[in-house]
Amino acid sequence: MLRGLYTATSAMQTNGKRMDVITNNIANINTTGYKKDLVLSEAFPEVLIKKINSPLDFSAQEAFEGVEVQQDNGGYYVSAKGGYFRTQTMNGVSHQKELKFAVNKDGYLSTYYRDQNGNIDTDEGYMVLGNKGPIYVGNGALEINPQGQVMVGGNVVDRLITFTAPNVIGTLNAGVRMDKIQVNYEQGHPYQTDNQLDFTLKGPGFFQVQTPDGIAYTRDGSFKLNNNNELVTSEGYAVLGKEGPVFIEGTKISVSESGVILADEVYMDQLDIVDITNIKDLRKQGDNLYRMAEQTTPQIQPFTGQVLQGFLEQSNVNPIKEMVQMITLFRNYESNQRMIKAYDDTIGKAVNEVGKV
Repeated sequence: MLRGLYTATSAMQTNGKRMDVITNNIANINTTGYKKDLVLSEAFPEVLIKKINSPLDFSAQEAFEGVEVQQDNGGYYVSAKGGYFRTQTMNGVSHQKELKFAVNKDGYLSTYYRDQNGNIDTDEGYMVLGNKGPIYVGNGALEINPQGQVMVGGNVVDRLITFTAPNVIGTLNAGVRMDKIQVNYEQGHPYQTDNQLDFTLKGPGFFQVQTPDGIAYTRDGSFKLNNNNELVTSEGYAVLGKEGPVFIEGTKISVSESGVILADEVYMDQLDIVDITNIKDLRKQGDNLYRMAEQTTPQIQPFTGQVLQGFLEQSNVNPIKEMVQMITLFRNYESNQRMIKAYDDTIGKAVNEVGKV
């Protein structure tokens, strides 16, 4: 009876964290270059539930009818009737009837998610378990046959499907939890300011700035000149060019689409703009800046976008969508709250009234 209480409580906790993220997104609607946050949640492991102290009923056991396999642009989707697929999660082994997986960088089968470019990312996926444990396939030609066997180069290495005892009647989980907060780096709309020191990036990329704690990255191109004619951010951090901090001496400033800066038609420097491919390792640090996570280094490729002078990038937060999500979360929160109260009333009656009989 109390499992529903745990499920409703976990949903309230997750929705509360979602509400905090949405509130922060709405507060930054007018922040230049702001990228909205998304909450990724996951269910707790699906644990097996069994009948105890009752006769075994083999007639009720679901018959195995094979494994259906579909390929999904580098990944695999499998489903089965009869038997379960298993994954090793942080909270234990999970059992499910459907599973998406791919081969990770170490050659093991792992669950995955797709990044904003639609590419498979298995870095934080869960290991897929076979009858021998985690399934290693290496770089060979992978095939999953209708019996659920994993074959590499024509040889069977393990089996995906796991069968359970006759007293197993299904699975159950204890609700959901917040997995992580992920940044949506979708491009915001540019708007014109006609300020010659306002820049926006069209396409993926970041301006590099020098802070006391090292190099940081930003999409906010609302720059200015300090008393030393140095190009700086609104907080006073130096904007970096190919030759270091950018110094501009002149009145008429122009910037090309590649970031080359001219002042009174004299070359000053070129903005050192980078395109970071492992943006999942970027972390927000405040002041509209990003920094690489600890023990990670940026994987940089040449900037292929365009620099637009006299424009700034709007936040990519859609206020209408965020408000709709907020209302939906509020209603879900209230529903779970009423469910918990109903459980509490039921337990109260069981203790105070049934217990008297």
